Amino acid sequence: MSADGARPGGVRRDRLTAKDRKALGVAVIGWSVDMYDLLVILHVASYVSAAFFPSENPVLGLTATFAAFAVSLVVRPIGALVFGSIADRTGRRRAMRVSVLGAGVLTAAMGFLPGNATIGVAAPVLLLLLRVAQGLFVGGITASTHTIATESLPERWRGMAAGLIKGGGASLAVVVINLLVIILSAVTGQAAFADWGWRGLFVFALAGSLLNFALLRGTEESPAWVAKHSQADSVREQPAKSPVLVLFSQQWRALVFLTAAIVFTASAPYYLTTGILPTVYKQVLGLSQDAASTFLIINVTLSAAVAAYCGHLSQRVGRRRVFLMSGVACLVLLPALYVVMMDRPAEWLLLVCGALMVMASGAISAPLIIFINELFPTDIRSTATAFAWSVGYGLSGLLPTLVTALSGDLDRIIPVLAVSAAITSAGFLLLISRTEETRGALSEVRPTTASVDGPLAG
Repeated sequence: MSADGARPGGVRRDRLTAKDRKALGVAVIGWSVDMYDLLVILHVASYVSAAFFPSENPVLGLTATFAAFAVSLVVRPIGALVFGSIADRTGRRRAMRVSVLGAGVLTAAMGFLPGNATIGVAAPVLLLLLRVAQGLFVGGITASTHTIATESLPERWRGMAAGLIKGGGASLAVVVINLLVIILSAVTGQAAFADWGWRGLFVFALAGSLLNFALLRGTEESPAWVAKHSQADSVREQPAKSPVLVLFSQQWRALVFLTAAIVFTASAPYYLTTGILPTVYKQVLGLSQDAASTFLIINVTLSAAVAAYCGHLSQRVGRRRVFLMSGVACLVLLPALYVVMMDRPAEWLLLVCGALMVMASGAISAPLIIFINELFPTDIRSTATAFAWSVGYGLSGLLPTLVTALSGDLDRIIPVLAVSAAITSAGFLLLISRTEETRGALSEVRPTTASVDGPLAG
């Protein structure tokens, strides 16, 4: 089978087989593991802040906690290069198996780490070291989840798969986190949960990693990767160049950094909504833990449906058109709805505002995975996709830290969020306006000179 979903002999294959569904399921679960490991600290930020970064000023403690979250994102591109190279050289499955286990073990270890009251300054130092190591492995998960499904599925399903992996995987992680918050706080009591019960969320990460590892055993390697390497082995006369060296060669480096800039502006709405709403709901707007968790579950469930639909829509009308429509929605809705939330309206209106913002952020990034995949050939696709994604998301992951640092006070967080959302959404639209359509370009027919004279030409 070719990379575009056709069988040998040129007959197209449009239906999903059991193997396709396995590949898609592994990708969704893998992305969920990645996002769970990264995001769990944001959903219990107030408790982590009290345990590891105690301060009389709650904003300072939150800023330090968000910085600990951002540490993993900063080192994520390094993991993307290491495991992306492994995925491009030895296969997507092998890189994914190692990275999901590593990330799960390190996240679980954070749950057993003594706090500042027990071991003093060593507590935040050890937490940061664990976050650094975790970032390397989650970068590795990124290197495989994006490609193992989109390279396996027929062309007509690739847009939907991209939206389902990004929206469904991330939403599943948030739903699991908040269900655990509700269950653990009910079982232990709110006081005990605030003291030590929140640690169970970190320990639970290992269960997701073990599940994904088990599912990978029954999943076949990407057909595109197998075909490419079978062909390369039959004609190769000298060792192939490292995917990392190829990626940063003159042919590709301009494209990969421009792609990273697009990822940054496309992912910014996610961290300016889903990433920071747990803190906005609880510490700025004063919602209870149960109400905040319930709101977030509803928000991300709706966002997952929107992401899957917009990913599928991009297969019909093109990636670029979906990007432009959703970019305009983020530019208008995010600042306006945050202004509404500043007046602290009724809880039902807070739910509506949050849901609309999170759905807009899901729409803007729905076709992003397949868009990046379509820019690069198989022999560097995992490395290029993971690096561009990790750099872009690493930069946008700094936004909660930047927002709280610039705010200085809880009452100023929402205005800063509104301005930040407007700036990043405008930047995204500016970048996308210079792109060309990539739909259907996931093939091995590539120009001999790539730079930015292809899909990202102005």
